Amino acid sequence: MLNNNFKKKMTAINTIFVGSVAAMVLIASQAVAAQDGHLKVTSKVQKMVVVNKDGATSYKFLPATKVLPGETVQYNTIFENVSNKAADNINIVNPIPENLVYLPNSATGKNTNVVFSVDGGRNYGKAGTLRIKKADGKVYLAKPSDYTHIQWQYLGNLAPKTKQAVQFRARLL
Repeated sequence: MLNNNFKKKMTAINTIFVGSVAAMVLIASQAVAAQDGHLKVTSKVQKMVVVNKDGATSYKFLPATKVLPGETVQYNTIFENVSNKAADNINIVNPIPENLVYLPNSATGKNTNVVFSVDGGRNYGKAGTLRIKKADGKVYLAKPSDYTHIQWQYLGNLAPKTKQAVQFRARLL
């Protein structure tokens, strides 16, 4: 009985996780349309595994085919200017999928300004500046676990035939 319940729970978690990956790819694809065909956007999610060898800690990234509660995943979004003209006003937006919590200071990307949303992507601000209204009516400083979306604002122009990448990490609840 316990084994069947565990299998059902794990199936549900994996289903949620796979669905979340699909949602992220859909959102990232919207950045392509905004650039009038200048950008090709691809996304990949990997499970981060800690490797301890000879007293040293390192990380290995594996396909995220099965992720258990408490494990960390890394989302990678690659955007490439496929046109013959420089692309500007590039904003890459990734939702933080349900059942995952953003890991502080993990959103990175060369030549980008990183901002976050706590309201489903309607408004963005720097980490540590966002506020949320709780059920008690009081306004609190948002925590990374409150973030719903991440936006990378690419600074400058992306040259023709050039690729860049952004990434963030999250933990499965």
